[in-house]
Amino acid sequence: MVSNAARKYEEEQAQVLPADQPGTVVQPVRWSRFERLLMVVGSAVTLLLIIALLSTKISINTRQHNLQDLQSKVAQVKNNNASDRQEIADLTSQGNLKKVAHQYGLSDKNSNVRNVNK
Repeated sequence: MVSNAARKYEEEQAQVLPADQPGTVVQPVRWSRFERLLMVVGSAVTLLLIIALLSTKISINTRQHNLQDLQSKVAQVKNNNASDRQEIADLTSQGNLKKVAHQYGLSDKNSNVRNVNK
């Protein structure tokens, strides 16, 4: 008995639906002014955000390139400083000082003299 009532209800619903009736034409609903304005504003905001994102990425890439250039210059200066320190250490060594003194005719009269470096 329950199944008969369910069939009758389904048949009534099928008859009531307007899509099944012949001669009905479905027309799309036009957008309101507010919806058009909302789409234009949303599109403009999206475009501005894309432009801002691209300019930020370009700026970051430029700054990254400058940073790499500066880091390479710093590394080069550090290498030059290390070379200069090595040259200073070689020139102020005890053997080099004795060689230069002998070249200019100087001699070490006191054997207790020490070379002190800071």
